[in-house]
Amino acid sequence: MNKKGSVVGLVIFVAVLFLILIVGFLMSTGGAIVNWTADTILPELTNLGTTSGVNLTQAADLTIVPANNLLGNMGWFVGVLYVMMLLASIGFAVYARFNPDKWLLGFYFLLMILLIFGAVLVSNMYEDFYNTAGEFGAYLQAQTLMAFMIIQAPMIFALIGFITGIIIFSGMGQEVSA
Repeated sequence: MNKKGSVVGLVIFVAVLFLILIVGFLMSTGGAIVNWTADTILPELTNLGTTSGVNLTQAADLTIVPANNLLGNMGWFVGVLYVMMLLASIGFAVYARFNPDKWLLGFYFLLMILLIFGAVLVSNMYEDFYNTAGEFGAYLQAQTLMAFMIIQAPMIFALIGFITGIIIFSGMGQEVSA
């Protein structure tokens, strides 16, 4: 039995979960920044007028306005992608099927506690942005799925940790034949 491989596998699994949390936070806030910037700049770009016989307003209506509409709907795409990453992490635990020692259960519990603390910190940062009275908060509030997933991240990651802990440690004492 490879004890070092089991420890590394657990650490990599928890690191991937934390990376998913950070990537979700960055995708959500980055999408809100891009939407805010596009909505601020778009009125100016659609009123450029005609220059050297080229109607720049019409060109902006055909190019920039559809791009802005696509960016405005990116919140749902990002939310679905985030949920798929979380489900893939559970699938990774099923696929890995490594057989850790019993002492690693405590180590896994410690890693999950650290992950949940990290999720609380990220959730609180996101909620501070989310509850601002300015325009940026409105863009984050428009992303309902991502807002829910990141604000409820401690509960979601605790549930994922519980489920994957059962999956990983339920096969203790059973050898996987090659």
